[in-house]
Amino acid sequence: MTYVPWFRPDDFPSLIHIQPASEDARLACQLLESMQRDPRLRHERICIEVQNRVVILEGVVTCADASTDAHASAWGIPGVHDVNNRLRVVEVDSDVPPRRY
Repeated sequence: MTYVPWFRPDDFPSLIHIQPASEDARLACQLLESMQRDPRLRHERICIEVQNRVVILEGVVTCADASTDAHASAWGIPGVHDVNNRLRVVEVDSDVPPRRY
């Protein structure tokens, strides 16, 4: 999914209301927005895919709690039928701070 910013003046009302093309895309967008607002998840490397209302989480996270939080966030989106959590936890050296992307 690609987001392309389109800037316009704040006082100019939008004549076009953009909606996701499908229910799966809507669910993926809602989950992405939820994870971006969560300070524990926003820097994790998580890929979100939705197929037939089933959320598939793939990627790597820095701790098991992040995987659990992402799983719970996916279930918190109304309309999700199932969650397939394929997130892997990478070992982080405690002496080295985690990299932020």
